[in-house]
Amino acid sequence: MKARAAEGKIPLVAALAGETSGIGWRIISEPVAAAMLNGFDIITDNPEDDVKIKQLFDEMRIWQGVERATVLKRHQGWSVLVMGDDWVRSHGANWITPSNDWFSDYNDPLFGLPEGWRIQLKSPIGGEVFIEQEDSLLFGDPEYQPLYGCAGIEFGEPVLCKPYAALQRLGLSHELIISILSLSVQDIYKKEELAEDLKTAKGEAQAARRLAGIAATRHLNDMVAIDKDEDITRLQSTMTGTADLVDMAIKLVCAETGFPVSMLAERRSGLSNSDTSADAQWQNLVSHITTNDIIPALKKLTLRYLGVKADFIPNKSQGQIDREVDRDKKVAETAQIYYGIRAITSEEARATAKETAAVTLLTEKAPATGTIDDQNDDNAGQSNGNVNQNRANNASEDTSNVEA
Repeated sequence: MKARAAEGKIPLVAALAGETSGIGWRIISEPVAAAMLNGFDIITDNPEDDVKIKQLFDEMRIWQGVERATVLKRHQGWSVLVMGDDWVRSHGANWITPSNDWFSDYNDPLFGLPEGWRIQLKSPIGGEVFIEQEDSLLFGDPEYQPLYGCAGIEFGEPVLCKPYAALQRLGLSHELIISILSLSVQDIYKKEELAEDLKTAKGEAQAARRLAGIAATRHLNDMVAIDKDEDITRLQSTMTGTADLVDMAIKLVCAETGFPVSMLAERRSGLSNSDTSADAQWQNLVSHITTNDIIPALKKLTLRYLGVKADFIPNKSQGQIDREVDRDKKVAETAQIYYGIRAITSEEARATAKETAAVTLLTEKAPATGTIDDQNDDNAGQSNGNVNQNRANNASEDTSNVEA
C-alpha cells in the first residue's frame, strides 16, 4: 500500500493524470484562468509608464506567457519562463534539466538555483538549448526540500501528486471498481453427477479443464458449446453503496487540492443555499496563485524590459463585488438597529460608515438639524429637560413647606 501511495510522488505519473483527465486539468488550469480573467490595474510613479507596460505586455504576449507558466507549474511541479529580447516562452519541468553547477553560496540571493537550464525542444525540432539563469524566471520554490525526493521535483511537485497518492492509499481507484463489478457477477456451472466426479482426482481434473475451456471460449467467441447434461447460468447480485464510493473519491480529491466541491461536481457544498464557504475557498485559492506566482513574475518582467518598478492590483471579480455589497448592507442594517434603539448617536453611525467605507461621506459633520431623526432627538432632549425641571421645582416647593 505504501508503494502504491508513493507512486503519486512520481511527477510524471501525476502529470499524466492531469493531462489525461478532464477533472484533473480543470483543477490545474481553472484557478489560474480565474486569476487572470479580470486583469490588473498597473500603478507606477509616472502615469505614462502604465501605457508603456500595457503596450509591451500585449505586443510580447506576456500576459499569456505568465498564465501558461503558472499552469505548467501546477501541472508538472515547476516551470521556467525564458525571457528573450522581444519574446517570452514557458517550459514545464518534465522537459527541463538543471545544470550541474549550482549557486552554493548561502549568502547569495540565487542560492539553491542552478546556473542554467538545459531545455529539451519540442518535436519535430528536437535537441536542447541552454538558458542562463539571468535570462529566466523560475515558477517554483528554490527552498523546496521534501522528505521523499526524486528527480523532477527539485522545486515543487505537481498539484495532483497528493490526491493521486490519497486515492491509491484508500484503494479508491479504477482497480477497486473493477473488482467490485467482478464480484457482483458470477457464472454457475451445473452438470449431472458432478459431485461424484469430484470425489476422484481424475474427475476433479476433468472438471477443472472443462471450466477452463468454457471460460477461454467465452472470452474469445462470446459463445459456449455445452453438452445436454450441462447447464450454465449467470447470477448477478445487486450491490449497494457504490455511489458513496464515487462521492467519497470526489470529496477526497477536493480536500487534497483545495478545489471547491461545488465547482468540481456541480453540487452544493454547504448546509443551505446561502452558504458561501465554497466562494471563500475559491477566492483564497485564486488569491494565493495571484499573490505568489503571477504578480511577482509581472513585476520582474516589467523591471527587466522597461526598467520600471510597478505594482499590479488585481481587478475585483463580480463575486467579490457582490460579497462586499452584502457586507456593507449588513453593516448598515446593524448600525440602523443600534441607532433605532438610541444606543448610538447619528455621529457614531456616520463614524461606522466612514470606518467601513460602506458609503462616501462628503463632509465630516452631520447633516443640519431639521430632519425627522434630529427633531426626534431634540424633542427627546427637551422632554427630558422639562421632566428634570419639574422635579427640581417640586423639590423646592416641598422644602419650603417643611420650613414653614
